[in-house]
Amino acid sequence: MELDKPLNGKKIIVTRGESQANEFSEKIEEVGGIPIKVPLLSFQYPQNITSIKEEIENISTYDWLVFTSKNGVEYFFDLLKKYSPFKRDLPKIAVVGPKTEEVLNEYGFKADVVPVDYVAEGLLEALLPQIQQNDRILLARGNLSREHLVMELEKTAAYVKDLIIYENVENTEIQEELLTILRNENVDVITFTSSSTVRNFIRMVEGSNWTEYNQKCAVACIGPITKKSAVAAGLRVDICPNNYTLDDLLEEIISFYKN
Repeated sequence: MELDKPLNGKKIIVTRGESQANEFSEKIEEVGGIPIKVPLLSFQYPQNITSIKEEIENISTYDWLVFTSKNGVEYFFDLLKKYSPFKRDLPKIAVVGPKTEEVLNEYGFKADVVPVDYVAEGLLEALLPQIQQNDRILLARGNLSREHLVMELEKTAAYVKDLIIYENVENTEIQEELLTILRNENVDVITFTSSSTVRNFIRMVEGSNWTEYNQKCAVACIGPITKKSAVAAGLRVDICPNNYTLDDLLEEIISFYKN
């Protein structure tokens, strides 16, 4: 029934990294949409992981371990298993949101701090009252994540180690495929789940009639930071949920078409 498939036949570009696109694509299919996976990012370890190895081996010297993404959790625990496989006593853990917490739970750990607002500002607001003056904080994040959290934590008297545990790499091989899809597929929605995907999209469509694509289809951003980046890049953003999760993004896309 069409009521059970509110996005019946809608073509939706999923720009997430290839390893993360499947979950969102499956959700789109469940409500009748047609996901078109165009991974604008790929992820990898930094070339030199010596410093990461050292921090992981000395994790017991820290009071807090902070994750700003699911990727950060996965890369950290994969390396923990490799370099300190028997270490189970970790510092208190803070995560940016419930999806990151879910991944953390899969590794057998619980978060001590999960903010109400799933952005760096919300995490900072939840974490600051719990930090003691001489606490040592290890922040495990990607190379393109915002530095707001790092800078604000460094203003406290605590020691902050900013550890780049994975790198976002632009997937340039997808450029021609992206342009072909935009020209020929009558796309209904382009989704962005990070500022990095917005920036990569703009670089890949530069020199084409990309403003025409924006006129023909809706743009959906997962949250205010991504939306701000999209608007700054010249995109018209039509959809942005109040809660910054994939489920809420999909619900907002459904509401957009209902209205």
